[in-house]
Amino acid sequence: MLCPPGGDRSVLLLTPMDFHNLSLALYEKWERAQDAIEASGLLERFLDKVQAYYCEAFLDEELTWYETVYGQDELQEFKDDAIKAGFTYTVQLVDDD
Repeated sequence: MLCPPGGDRSVLLLTPMDFHNLSLALYEKWERAQDAIEASGLLERFLDKVQAYYCEAFLDEELTWYETVYGQDELQEFKDDAIKAGFTYTVQLVDDD
């Protein structure tokens, strides 16, 4: 690295070799991070597909409320809310397509 004329160290000039070394170091750090993510299994858990459900709630046989929920927890919340409010409901699996 070079300092510009006048000795102002707040601005550094990078030589082509400095740029090369910095780029290589950043790439190697990125590779280590990718290896750590792969080893931990985080990526697979993140990419696991969550099942989607299309839900409809009826009051006196009239469609009052509908929504798409994702995963078993949200589905159970929908069912609990519908029952608590006195609704009947239908649930359909949403295709992955």
